[in-house]
Amino acid sequence: MSLSKSQREKVERALAQHAKHKNCYFWTPPVSAGQRRYTEQQNNWCVSFKYAGDTYTYESEVRCSCKNYYYRGEFAVNGKKKTIRVFWALLEG
Repeated sequence: MSLSKSQREKVERALAQHAKHKNCYFWTPPVSAGQRRYTEQQNNWCVSFKYAGDTYTYESEVRCSCKNYYYRGEFAVNGKKKTIRVFWALLEG
């Protein structure tokens, strides 16, 4: 059983988001508060889908302070935290 087109797009989007933000702590955040809130709004999202009877979830949270970026990306299967390898395995399989 392989991923549908929409499921594959969700997995690829989650992996791209994680790759983009995994080292963002070292980035310089936007200068104004409005720009920081906009950055947070654009990068805080969640995706969930069912595959082979399991529910896969990815949640992205980006916070910007005056001096730092903070990123939290959480991968889960049926509500249990997993590593990014679970999503990579979906693409490979």
